[in-house]
Amino acid sequence: MDAGLENHTLFRREDGSVARGNRALVVTAVLTVLSILIVSMRVFARVALIKMMGREDWTIVISLVFAIIYLGFVAGETHFGLGAHSSTLSNEELMNQLKMLWAAIPMYNASLACTKFSILFQYLRIFPSRPFRISCYIAMGIVALYSTWAFITGFLTCVPVAKFWDRTVEGYCFNFEALWFFNASMNIATDFALLVMPMPLLSQLQLPRMQKIALCGVFAIGGLVVITSALRLSSLHTVAKDPDTSYSNVAAAYWTAAECNVAIICASLPFLRPVISCVFPKLMPTNSYRRHRTGFNTTNRSRLQTELYSQPRDYDMYTIDVKSNSVNRDPFRGIEVTTEMIQESGKPSTSQSGVESTNTSQKGLVMDV
Repeated sequence: MDAGLENHTLFRREDGSVARGNRALVVTAVLTVLSILIVSMRVFARVALIKMMGREDWTIVISLVFAIIYLGFVAGETHFGLGAHSSTLSNEELMNQLKMLWAAIPMYNASLACTKFSILFQYLRIFPSRPFRISCYIAMGIVALYSTWAFITGFLTCVPVAKFWDRTVEGYCFNFEALWFFNASMNIATDFALLVMPMPLLSQLQLPRMQKIALCGVFAIGGLVVITSALRLSSLHTVAKDPDTSYSNVAAAYWTAAECNVAIICASLPFLRPVISCVFPKLMPTNSYRRHRTGFNTTNRSRLQTELYSQPRDYDMYTIDVKSNSVNRDPFRGIEVTTEMIQESGKPSTSQSGVESTNTSQKGLVMDV
C-alpha cells in the first residue's frame, strides 16, 4: 500500500516536471514563431514593396537568427529535464541541461544587442540632426561595450568553463546574481534611453495634435520591452539564489525569450504599414497621396533641401529622397523637420512629376500614422 502510494506520488511529480519544462518550451516557441512572422512581413515590405533593405533590416534579421538559436537551446534544456528537480535527474542529464543553459545565455545577449543596433540605425535614418546623431553614436558605443562584455562573460561565467555545469571542477565562477543583474540593468537602462531619445524631436514636429500623439505612440511601443526586462529580473533572482537550477530556471527561460522576441517585434511593427495597406486597402487607402515639402537646417553655413513625399507604389509610406546635388556628406550634419501639407487633386503638376522622377536610390523610412 505504501509502495503503491509512493510510486503514484513519484509519477505525479514527474508529470508536473514535464509540464513545467514544456511550458518554457511552448512559450519560447510561440514568441519565436511570432517574431519570425513579423520579421518576414517586414522583409517582404522592404524588399518587395519599398524595394530597399537597409542596415537596420539586416541587423534585425541577425537578431532573429540568434533568437531562433536560443529556442533550440531551450528545446535542448527541456529534453534533458528542465522543470524537474535536480535530485530526480541523473548527473549526465543535469550536466547536459546546464551546458544548454551555458550556450543559450550569449545568444540572448547577442539578439538584444542586434535589436538595439537596428533601432539606432533607424533613428539615424529618420532623425539626422547633428546633436541627435551624436547621441545615437554614443548610445551605439555604450551598447557595443556592455554587449561585448555580456557576450564574453556569458561564455566565461566560470573559468574553466566546465565548472558552469560541473561544480566538482576546480576553478572560479562569477557571482551569478551580480553578473546577471548588472547585464539586466544595463539592458533596461538602454531600452529606456532608446524609448525616450526620439520623443523631444517628435514633439517638435508641426503636425496635428492627434497625429503627433499617434506618431509618439508608434515609438513608445518599445516600452513593452522595458516592462518585459523588468519582469525578467524576478526570475533571475530566483535562479541565482536557488541551487536547484533545473527546477527554478523555467520562468527565467521563457521570460528571457519574451524579452528577446518582444524587442524584435516592437522594433519591426512600424515597418508593417505597407503590408497592411496592401492587404487591407480600405483601412489604409493608397489611391491618393500627399506631398510634403520639408526644410532641414542645422547650421548657419549649410542647408539641406529634401522632398518628403508618398508614392502609390510605396503604399503610402513616407520616404525621404535626397536630391543628388545636395547630398549630405557630413555624417553628423542633421536635419530639423518642418512639414507643410499640400492637397493634390486631378492631374499631377509638372513639379510633382519631377519629384516622382527624381532618383530614389537614397531613401530613409519615415513612419506614417
